[in-house]
Amino acid sequence: MKSMFRWTFIAILCTALIGGLGLATPSHGKAYGISWIVSVFNNRDLAGTPVWSGTSPTASYTWGQGAPTINGQVTGAPVDNFSVRFQTSVFFTAGTYRFTVQVDDGARLYIDGFLLINDWQSNALHTIEADFNFAMDGTHTIVVEMFDSVGDATIIVTWALSPGPLPTATTGFVGAPWYAEFFDGLDLAGTPLFTSSYPPSGLNLNWGEGSPGGTVPVDNFSARFTRTLNVPTDLPKGSYTFYARADDSFRFQIDQTVIFDYWDVFAGDQNVTAEVTLLDGPHDLRFEYRERTVNAYLFLTWTPPNAQDPILNPDGGGPPGPGPGPAPGPSPAPAVTATVAVPVLNFRAAPDPGAAVLAQLASGQTYPVTGKSWDSAWLQITVNGQSGWVMAQYVTITGDISTVPVVDGGGGPAPAPQPTGVRGQVLGNLIIRDAPGVRANQIGMMPWGVEVDILGRDSGHTWYQVNYNGVVGWSFAPWIKLTVGTFDSLPYTDGSRPVWATPPTTGVIAQAYGNMRIRSGPGLQYPKISKAQWGTRVEVLALSTDGWWLKVRHGDVIGWTYRTWYEIVQGSLNTVPVSDQ
Repeated sequence: MKSMFRWTFIAILCTALIGGLGLATPSHGKAYGISWIVSVFNNRDLAGTPVWSGTSPTASYTWGQGAPTINGQVTGAPVDNFSVRFQTSVFFTAGTYRFTVQVDDGARLYIDGFLLINDWQSNALHTIEADFNFAMDGTHTIVVEMFDSVGDATIIVTWALSPGPLPTATTGFVGAPWYAEFFDGLDLAGTPLFTSSYPPSGLNLNWGEGSPGGTVPVDNFSARFTRTLNVPTDLPKGSYTFYARADDSFRFQIDQTVIFDYWDVFAGDQNVTAEVTLLDGPHDLRFEYRERTVNAYLFLTWTPPNAQDPILNPDGGGPPGPGPGPAPGPSPAPAVTATVAVPVLNFRAAPDPGAAVLAQLASGQTYPVTGKSWDSAWLQITVNGQSGWVMAQYVTITGDISTVPVVDGGGGPAPAPQPTGVRGQVLGNLIIRDAPGVRANQIGMMPWGVEVDILGRDSGHTWYQVNYNGVVGWSFAPWIKLTVGTFDSLPYTDGSRPVWATPPTTGVIAQAYGNMRIRSGPGLQYPKISKAQWGTRVEVLALSTDGWWLKVRHGDVIGWTYRTWYEIVQGSLNTVPVSDQ
């Protein structure tokens, strides 16, 4: 009898404990035991120092047309044009939860830094819902942000186990819009100067020589655009082709995987594409952008064009034609032209900042592009029937620059690499690319064990230029074992130049105190064309307008190098011109 009583008591106790644990699992934003950390700002962008900070047992308030109060406390924020951030940590048992936000005007909701709800735009009171799956039990950080413009202000946040898939057919929902943050400087650093949102489509933004908005400068700014797409709610599972281009630099990633990376180089208006497979679940899209000078624009789209409203074609035009399946590819490229985007542009006889100036071109004039340098830093154009060169960074390009041929300084096709007699054996199934870099286009494949002619090397000593059955391109050097000839006999065929040169004896002379890169222009965005070893002496030809870069002659190479790591050993910088060309 006692044994039966004991086991009955244990069963009741276990039931109570299990029930108690179940009650401890929060079912909505007002759940018992949740404490929110709250920051209130006297602007719409959560910018600067909060005017009030404290805690609240809830993230649900209806302030009407009054100033925001938190848990009965006056915050000092105005009745309009304020913003609030709520943050808490909550234990969730595994499962799919539906998060619901009612807001007037705009709101965002993050889970462990993942942007689940993004509706940062002025609007009347409305409701946004989104589902999130927690794969296992655990504690997660929830952040809710809201802003009010004018009139009524409301924020009500709740969550509960999801009752089933969210409806899409009746609402026409194509996913959340883009949330954009703009920063002073090129590195996405500090507090955003301005925030905005853009339609739930691709990105097609062109600010020309103006500002994106707010206090963002016209030059030297950076921006981050984020958007969340859910499969299969917003778009079906499958393979998508992404297209992107920008002026000046950009990078794009999906779920922490980098798809395009042109962050430290001038993108040059080239179209880039990539195939991406999207599986079931939420996917975080992040497009980051740098604007240095003159024109500013960016473009991103994908085919099939699901989750886009309006639909963007890869060529920037209207929606694709009807019918299932992928949207048509890019339209045939129009003739490529270059429009002068600076007050005066030097038109030179060769793609070299030291070449003779044939003419000076006025702002707004447009010329046909007939060729480009290997790195697209220089464009060959025709002016009054005469062929010459301009620097690409100082013009606005119309058309697809990738269709323009690479030509040498004389205007003809770039000379084919010559045989060197060096051969190597491939140690794996090795990709051939059209340039020395892992993000260059794949143009061929070499099977394991074959022998291949090696035509040259890159300045980083990481890539070989090869000729495999008539396909000339670049492959990763560590996977090719030299069998005939030597590494040192290979020429530099990536456009860089030899680094050993006779030291100068005349003019202003600087000595390098580091292994210094020499670039085609005065900035880190310009490609490397040579280098000066530690102790090398170079002739200084000019000083950049910002004072940080030296234009130098190193043998027969003329380029730009960072001033800090040089010491002037002959002459004075006061005697050289100040110029960026």
